[in-house]
Amino acid sequence: MAPDRVRGERIRRQRLVGEPFPDLGSCVGTLGAVQFQEFEDSLWALARRTKDRPSRAAIAHEIAEGSLVRHHVLRPTWHVVRVEDLDWMLDLTADRIRAQLRPQLRNVGVLEDRDRLVALVGEVVEVAPSPLTRREIGDALAARGVELQGQALNQVTAGAELDKVVTTGPRRGGRDTFVPYRSRIPASGLDREEALVRLAETYLRGHAPATVHDFAWWAGITVTDARWAMAQVEVDEVEPTTSDGTAFLLGLFDELVIAYRDRSHYQAPVARGGTIDVWGGDLVLLDGVVAATWRTYKPRREAEPTRVILTPARRLSGADRERIEADAARYIDHLDVPVELQWKDLP
Repeated sequence: MAPDRVRGERIRRQRLVGEPFPDLGSCVGTLGAVQFQEFEDSLWALARRTKDRPSRAAIAHEIAEGSLVRHHVLRPTWHVVRVEDLDWMLDLTADRIRAQLRPQLRNVGVLEDRDRLVALVGEVVEVAPSPLTRREIGDALAARGVELQGQALNQVTAGAELDKVVTTGPRRGGRDTFVPYRSRIPASGLDREEALVRLAETYLRGHAPATVHDFAWWAGITVTDARWAMAQVEVDEVEPTTSDGTAFLLGLFDELVIAYRDRSHYQAPVARGGTIDVWGGDLVLLDGVVAATWRTYKPRREAEPTRVILTPARRLSGADRERIEADAARYIDHLDVPVELQWKDLP
């Protein structure tokens, strides 16, 4: 399949063109899991794919108290998934994430005491009258004679997520809070093979065309498991689409790009180890390939506007810039604050 057709089919499946998803639940349910470590930036990923572009506050509320939840799952990073999908996804992927996090636990000196500390976090969160921030969990542990700060506290709370002890609640002051896992998340009852097939179905429904290695990377599973699961699944066809004529401002970790081990179709800059190079900020795709980067700068003073600065990755025509600015206008409308759009020209 030609690269523009590969990009085009993915764009259509993810509703970046055509009819948007009717609601946030169907958006996340089709994509399966949406990488979400940069909370504020990632809100745009859901808004732009969903009918009527729900507000940032509405999306945050749905993640905090509604049908969606933000949790460490699939890989050692935050994702947003539907509450009914989290339990079986954790059953499938938590062991491998725990193994990947062992070096960090060892580095901060809590590896040997990890299980006891996770249980203490659960006790603290269980008896709290309201959701606790990570810092408040640390303070409560200190009151019990256990000093955990910084990365040690981060690693232990992540472990409590993987062990189904806590999950996230409403954000407070830009910080995550934690609540007892079973207060939000129902048990799944899927066995391992059923979970593998469901994950493959979900991934391909929202990300095809993709390879076994793409799926294994995204899901955090072995290539052997990925190959077996994909062999059990038939992918529904979508209307043929090209990426030509499209322009998108996307977060660096948007599913259109991050969900594949091989990102060469997008001509994304790659750093050592195969990760996307974060030079210049988030990604602007023009005709499906990286044409520029962009960053949002919050004002330092109340009277100043938020700035969105675009930096070309190559020479762009006036028509190219107009197409990019049209999509930037959609993002700016989503921010719902005064914004100044600027170009940082190449030397």
